[in-house]
Amino acid sequence: MQIKTPGTLAVLLFLSACSAHPGAGGWYAISENAVFERLEIRYAGNADFYTKSENKIAAWRCFWGAAGKQTASLKCVDAGNANNEKTYLFVVDKESREGTLKLGEQILGHYGWQPPTDPPEE
Repeated sequence: MQIKTPGTLAVLLFLSACSAHPGAGGWYAISENAVFERLEIRYAGNADFYTKSENKIAAWRCFWGAAGKQTASLKCVDAGNANNEKTYLFVVDKESREGTLKLGEQILGHYGWQPPTDPPEE
């Protein structure tokens, strides 16, 4: 393949440097005191937090973005009260594939990675 314009080269270099954020994926609680049982942080930029309950409905709905190479910032709304908003940080240890969910300086739980379980497109 021969690249004919500098713009094409720049786009190809940019795209090859992009990779999925390590925070994206499914996360299950590995600490007994975790506030949420499961986190689904999707590549598309949305996320759901699930509590330990029978109904399996997300307790919090979020939008997220990278706050650093190993950190995601999640702006979330309580699924039962749209006026209740919080911003969480999720910090990933890339080597162990474990993450820590924080609200301010408070640790809300430690999580282990699993492949994402994005819902099928409708």
